[in-house]
Formats: sequence, structure tokens, C-alpha cells
Amino acid sequence: MLDSEAIAGPLQTSVHHRLDELARTAGLADDDHATELARREIPLLVQALRAVLAAHEPDARGRCRACRGQATRKLFRRGNRMPCRAYLAVQLRLGTIEAALPHHRHNRTRHHRRTTTHLHSVG
Repeated sequence: MLDSEAIAGPLQTSVHHRLDELARTAGLADDDHATELARREIPLLVQALRAVLAAHEPDARGRCRACRGQATRKLFRRGNRMPCRAYLAVQLRLGTIEAALPHHRHNRTRHHRRTTTHLHSVG
């Protein structure tokens, strides 16, 4: 019987090797080959990324099904909706995070002052 370590290790190595190979090839290719590479590989990368993100789709309460059972859940016992790490990582690499967050009308500076404890006020 194969254990998960025997399968996951080589699989992870293979995926990282392929990603390194794609990045290296794209960096070394001339314009024609880079265009050909992009047309061939970008749709596959998008498909792979969507498949990974599909496992992290939020449930009806807005919580990630894949991350829900992790140890970080214990840190937020009140049930706050935290952004899924997978979606957060993708958003940070694809664009600004502000574009994905809801806009709040309150003044952040005033809110910050209410929640901050200054060292000189601590007895």
C-alpha cells in the first residue's frame, strides 16, 4: 500500500519542475517563441489554477471548504470570514488586493485610533 508521502513528494517535485521550466523557457525565448509558448501554455495554466481554486470555493456561509478544517480556524472561533489563502495568494500575484475587497465607508484612521493601545497608556 502506498502512503500519501510516497505519492505527494514526487508529484510536488514534478509540478514545481514544470513551472520552473516554463518560467525559464519564457525568459530565454525570443519574441516568436515566447508568443507561441504563451498561446500554448497560458490556457493550460489558467485551467490548472481554476481547478485548484474550485477546491477552495466558499460554502453558503462564505467560508472556504478546503481551508475550513485547518488549524487556523481555531484562531478565529467567532466564525469571522477570513479570505481563503488560495484566493488571497492568487489575487496578490494577479493584481492589487484592494480590487477584491469590499469598499468600506467608514474612516479607517478614526477606526484605527479606537482600536490602538498606546504604550504610554498601559499601566
